[in-house]
Amino acid sequence: MPSSPIIASCLTLACVTIALTACSGMSRVKEEPPPGVTLAGNWQLDPRASTNIRQTLRQLVRPGRKRPSSDTGLDTSGPGDGGDQGPPSSARGGGRTSRQYGYDSTEIPPDISLQLSLLAGGDFLKIEQRPEELVIGNGETTRSFVPGERSVVSVPSGVADQRSGWKGKEYWIEIKPQVGPHATEKLRLSDKGGQLIETIDVSGEGRVKPLHVIRVYNPAREIPIVLPGEN
Repeated sequence: MPSSPIIASCLTLACVTIALTACSGMSRVKEEPPPGVTLAGNWQLDPRASTNIRQTLRQLVRPGRKRPSSDTGLDTSGPGDGGDQGPPSSARGGGRTSRQYGYDSTEIPPDISLQLSLLAGGDFLKIEQRPEELVIGNGETTRSFVPGERSVVSVPSGVADQRSGWKGKEYWIEIKPQVGPHATEKLRLSDKGGQLIETIDVSGEGRVKPLHVIRVYNPAREIPIVLPGEN
């Protein structure tokens, strides 16, 4: 007995939907948080409980080919290996590299601009959780997200698909560039609710290893505002 045209059409539509979801490579998220869950507040980094960013960046890159001795093309100056957690402000725009990121001045540098952009300004966070929007500020930039919405955003390598929303008690932000590694940022409260936990994962590519960073934040009264030209 031949299949009903309506059933066949439904099956075709379902297959297309599944295929599109698989191709996107992005997780399903919800628009609404669980009852009583809010990430809103001012948060200050606890360096002792968080990943050491400088150490992580130094271990991020595998050794590569050497440049010709007459053309290094890199700025090997910069801050020492102190104990602060974030990348230096001179690197926050992406593109400037040095020995502190895992390779010497004679090597052809890999592109870690996405990683640097995600790790910039991590000492403070201000989160506003509105019914249809989540706003995250770090004293330097402000990002806004509509839970469940997919959009196209700018990244150092060009443009990327972005989707964000709730997965249980975590807020997920997924970035999938057309070129380069993909990244996932997750925000949640600690089990006892007194701290904010941020997790950043960036896939590996070529000489650049996968990045995994955990940042723990304590409640703060306010966050400083960095004016243009101050960093």
